[in-house]
Amino acid sequence: MGRVNDNYQSMILVNFLFRILRLPSGALRRLRMAYIRRKLHYLGRGSHLYPGVYISNPENITIGEDVSIAPGVKLSASSKGSILIGDRCAIAAGTRFVTATHDYNVLPISSVGINRSIVVGKDVWIGTAAVILPGVTISDGVVVAAGAVVTKDIPANSVVGGVPAKEIRLLEPREKRFQRGAASKSGGEINNT
Repeated sequence: MGRVNDNYQSMILVNFLFRILRLPSGALRRLRMAYIRRKLHYLGRGSHLYPGVYISNPENITIGEDVSIAPGVKLSASSKGSILIGDRCAIAAGTRFVTATHDYNVLPISSVGINRSIVVGKDVWIGTAAVILPGVTISDGVVVAAGAVVTKDIPANSVVGGVPAKEIRLLEPREKRFQRGAASKSGGEINNT
């Protein structure tokens, strides 16, 4: 089976049955995530894919722990191009990951398919409707602005945006940002300097 969405109609039926039988919505969510977990190469603990996420070739997709993937995201792995998403990433609605492309130096254009994997590091935030193209590595701690088209590798702890995506600024190291996060959870004062 190549696509999780092939069973979209069966998931609609399951949802309908849950409503008729008055089962709690949490049970439906757990059933859906169990189904997705079985199809993906790996899905880490605490990760959640919201309804409406499109997945092709799920056996070539690895998702780390505590990852959130919003509705409308397309994870388009090819049969020879994988997608790896690290721990604690947030991927906003409408983002697209594409591992297949063509060689524009060869005609007809569809005669040569190129498959390249995509790697997303840990603690990455990808904004709404970003496009991640084949062969890209997004390093740890990166922020990709909404609508950006990522065509080449991105260094750690940077903010990128635009078409094509370019570095906008460099962020503080992840360790310092983690300390800030711990302080905010404990009710302590956050120092942004």
